[in-house]
Amino acid sequence: MKRYILFLIIFCSLFCVACGGNGLAISDPSELFPDENAELNKVSNDAADASSFDAGNAEGERIKDGCVYICGAVEKPGIYEFSKGTRLYELIEEAGGLDEEADADAINLAMEVSDAMQIRIPYIGEKAYESDEELIDINSADVSRLCSIPGIGESRANAIIDYREKNGGFKDVEELKNISGIKDATFNKIKPYVCVR
Repeated sequence: MKRYILFLIIFCSLFCVACGGNGLAISDPSELFPDENAELNKVSNDAADASSFDAGNAEGERIKDGCVYICGAVEKPGIYEFSKGTRLYELIEEAGGLDEEADADAINLAMEVSDAMQIRIPYIGEKAYESDEELIDINSADVSRLCSIPGIGESRANAIIDYREKNGGFKDVEELKNISGIKDATFNKIKPYVCVR
């Protein structure tokens, strides 16, 4: 009987040593269902990626809603894209800022721009032409009338008249750039004041 009890004690001791905290213990419940756990991790990662993508779009570049043509007394006249709610002063900054001779008080720098606008920043002392009736027709204007246009002196006025007589008139104001001495910078000053009728 004593031998039997001693045998049971030895057997139980060996069994405990063999199992010793590792044998039947499960430290991570996910080990019981490895496939399900992997699927849950994939879903979680996909959700995190989607969230990051949405946040990136929200914080990234704003959607462009239109474009405007800015000319006159700015450093870089041209066409600029803008987003809804953009103010004129923001586009002027994109255009390199105001020219040192710009008449900033003659225009509302805080106005909200809209698509397809042409915005001319006037020079100091420059007359603003606001309607088609006030535009000068380069196919009929005489020298004195042409000389009233900023950037046009007597020699250029005569060159404009000579060009229209030799070519049967202007078909588009862009043809002014065909005249010697009228490059892009000068043309941008002239364009808001002239028309072809």
